[in-house]
Amino acid sequence: MITDNDIAKLKKVFVTKDEMEMAFEKNTAIIVKEILTVVEVIGEMSNKLDKKITDHDDILEHHQRQIDGLNAKVFPTA
Repeated sequence: MITDNDIAKLKKVFVTKDEMEMAFEKNTAIIVKEILTVVEVIGEMSNKLDKKITDHDDILEHHQRQIDGLNAKVFPTA
């Protein structure tokens, strides 16, 4: 026959369904929070890279205008 002492020992060793559900809900919330944090960080990094690319594009356009001006002086077409 199973005694209360045996049940107490089993509860120490095995997790109950309610305990498992509580742990799952807690861990799910933590994981979702971490995923959202990672997505935010990636978004911030993407914005910084976009700004750098835009800055580099502006510099390249300026250089291209300078090269076009020099070509027009060195190799006049008219």
